[in-house]
Amino acid sequence: MNRRRDPLWVAFLPSAAVLLAAGGFGAGWLSATRSLRSTPAAKFAAALDRIEKAYYGEAPPERLVDAALRGMVEALDPNCAYFTAAEWKEFNETQLVGRFGGVGIVVEADPATGYVTVVTPLEDTPAFREDIRPGDQIREVDGVSLRGLPLHEVIRRIKGPPGTEVRLTIFRKGREPFSVTLRRAMIQVRAVKARMLDGEVGYVRISDFTEMMDQFDAAVGDLRARGMKALVLDLRFNHGGLLEESVKLADRFLDDGTIVTTRGREGEEVREAHPGDTLPPWPLAVLVNETTASASEVFAGAMKDRGRGTIVGTRTFGKGSVQTPFPLPDESRLKITTARYFTPRGVCVHREEGKKEYGIEPDVRVEMTAEEIDRLKAQWNAERIVKGDPPPEADPFVDLQLEAAVEVVRARLEGRAPRVRERILGREGTPGR
Repeated sequence: MNRRRDPLWVAFLPSAAVLLAAGGFGAGWLSATRSLRSTPAAKFAAALDRIEKAYYGEAPPERLVDAALRGMVEALDPNCAYFTAAEWKEFNETQLVGRFGGVGIVVEADPATGYVTVVTPLEDTPAFREDIRPGDQIREVDGVSLRGLPLHEVIRRIKGPPGTEVRLTIFRKGREPFSVTLRRAMIQVRAVKARMLDGEVGYVRISDFTEMMDQFDAAVGDLRARGMKALVLDLRFNHGGLLEESVKLADRFLDDGTIVTTRGREGEEVREAHPGDTLPPWPLAVLVNETTASASEVFAGAMKDRGRGTIVGTRTFGKGSVQTPFPLPDESRLKITTARYFTPRGVCVHREEGKKEYGIEPDVRVEMTAEEIDRLKAQWNAERIVKGDPPPEADPFVDLQLEAAVEVVRARLEGRAPRVRERILGREGTPGR
């Protein structure tokens, strides 16, 4: 959204070009030199030049500039970032598009051994077909040991262009280490999970706002065919993603009017709903918690302000800023904050120091203890495991927020008031009322 400005490039021009631009070696040159010396760009260029000439060790200029740019954007706000070309490709594939070349496994670091462990293979992927199982320890990639490597570096080595091959050396309890060669494929991140609950109530959980609308439409179409008449949409632990996907989702539930307004230095833009692709007016409850953020808050705010859905859970995180990626000449990216967004009623949800009101306040407040939140996460992790035995659940877990949301939509179906009691915890994390 911001116009690109290039004041820094003059600092990296050859000295002869600077002299010509300044008009030769006379008074104009002296004036220009004094002016250049006083600019931040000149200061940076002088520091880079001094390091290149005097630093004893190796200091590639590209690495220095990358580090300087990281520091520059980190001084803005926590949501800004600098990406090298490779880092941007990784971020764009996994966090925005949700598609990448790989083998289809979810892995986590194992600090005790220094290797990575398979959480689960993904359905209909090379890893699933070759019988990679939860708990498998990956020790080598193409004959190179992974011990001690950061998780992101392990993932980078396993991923690659579709059609290429990668050889994994695996340790599995009960047998000797073995190798398996997998042909990489295009992997689609599954951001949407859905199931039918009792009593004609459908449930859809969206983990993040990658390019997920095709998945959402397919899931809702399936639930609709199975007789769904009310919907619970779960955005808990959804940190956001693409604003455009959030707007598209809201458009499914609204056929006109404002969804969100963004305001920045270049003006404002109003995103509105359109008729034609709107879902039936099913009773809708939206589950949120303190980690529901950004694009998720755009959707929840639109449903709340427009009276389309009932918000259940706890106050959301409060990230009401918009980040825009700007390409640099070497295909690296600056991702910087360019705007704030406002709900249909003109509320900015962004959390700032000293601001007591932020985020989206639920219509029905149901808080959960830290232990209950851990149990919910464990349950969701178990649901991800599509091969092998999921970890046993010691005691039945009751998701109080989900129960409240289901009661809200069932009451709407039955034309009665919902029998939901708010749950607000005391300071020690125990129910206050």
